[in-house]
Amino acid sequence: MLVSWTLERCVEAIINNSAGSMKFNKLRNRLLIRFLLIGFCLASVGATVYIAPVLKTYQLFSFEVNDASSKPVDAALCPASFASADSMFKENVDPSLNGSQEATDVTAPGDTLLSVFNDNLSDETTITQVSQSLASTIQGSLNKPFAPETVLPSGRRYSITIDSEGKFLKAVLELEPADVFHVASEDGRVHSWKDEVVLDFKNELICFPMKGSLTESVLTAGEGLELALKLASVFRWDIDFHSESVGGDTCRVLFERRYADDRPSGYGRVLGAVYEGKKTGRKAAVYFNNEYYDERGAELKKSFLRSPLSVIRVTSRYGYRLHPVLKVWRKHNGVDYGAVQGTPVWSVAGGVVTFAGWSNGYGNYVCIKHDNGFESRYGHLQKFFVVKGQRVKQRQRIGLVGMTGIATAPHLDFQLLVKNKHTNPLKVAMLKGLKTVPAPLVSRFMSLAQDRLNRLSGIMLTRGPRNFTKLSVD
Repeated sequence: MLVSWTLERCVEAIINNSAGSMKFNKLRNRLLIRFLLIGFCLASVGATVYIAPVLKTYQLFSFEVNDASSKPVDAALCPASFASADSMFKENVDPSLNGSQEATDVTAPGDTLLSVFNDNLSDETTITQVSQSLASTIQGSLNKPFAPETVLPSGRRYSITIDSEGKFLKAVLELEPADVFHVASEDGRVHSWKDEVVLDFKNELICFPMKGSLTESVLTAGEGLELALKLASVFRWDIDFHSESVGGDTCRVLFERRYADDRPSGYGRVLGAVYEGKKTGRKAAVYFNNEYYDERGAELKKSFLRSPLSVIRVTSRYGYRLHPVLKVWRKHNGVDYGAVQGTPVWSVAGGVVTFAGWSNGYGNYVCIKHDNGFESRYGHLQKFFVVKGQRVKQRQRIGLVGMTGIATAPHLDFQLLVKNKHTNPLKVAMLKGLKTVPAPLVSRFMSLAQDRLNRLSGIMLTRGPRNFTKLSVD
């Protein structure tokens, strides 16, 4: 309609102004501009009507493909996120349960049923009911006293599912591969039970390139987040996967895949691993006598962890910067690690808490004194679980990531001091442990290490759409 009106005006103008060429030229220019504007509007409408649905369809298709290629939630050590990722913490939205969310993590030192549910649920009555029900079932199964306040073994995976309104739906706690406990709320009633499963383990090999974070790389290779977390744990003293891994690095892993009633149900131990990186060089790990050693028989465990979080990303490095809130140029004495609010924060080494409280811009703040003149500090915590004077162990949960104090988003401000002077946490030389394979076991270790490392050397990275290799060695 608009086009026909414009054409009519154009014809009238040509008839009425044919005698005045100058006036005609001005009108012609105005009409030309009008036609260009009309064309632009029609093109915009066409893009909205025809192209947007195509893009939307493409996005839906991409989501379905990516979702189909990933492992079930069980494989994701159900932290990380299951978030950031990169945590051991993640929230998965399950379309089949009308927008429910599943928080997945592993227990930290000192965790209890009460603390785990308190970290993820808001209703005190529900927390008490769920903890008591699950504790009662665990006590009956293990045939020994077990209460909601009983300290859980660290490193045990669990998942908690809530509905779209934040109400509790169900939870799963795996104390041991054969001891998997469930608790659920149905029609306002909480009940719990234990899975009866027959377990089996098979050794498998995988070789994959680094593409993005360790978690993303493992998921791209078709494995679950649990394996990524286990790998991060194995190399936690030697590799900071958030700052030292580079695209194109290669990781080879010999691991146990767990089967429950002949169905894949997670992972057992990582028996051996080799990481070859541009920044890290070659790092090897061999599981022996309940510990991890390098290929020469030196224990991997060191006095300090490479980072205080499991699932993180470096958002601001050590050194001078423009403060994101105060807008002034000044030195940043630590490293900011971005993570989902509520992500567990660990002590990087054993030591004594010298401060735990509010500290102005740092918000909830914890300081820990370590041996050999080291001190670590943790800022912007959502909450903390230690008090001044308390002795903590390496990798003990001391708080949760938050954004208290002066902060624009959830993150951890991590500082490391050596003899009362700030130093770059990403570059400080970590103190190595002095332990080696016990002398009577050296011959046995060397034979086993050579066999496992030879297996890992024999698996090659494939090139093509898959770009990773898997082998079963049993």
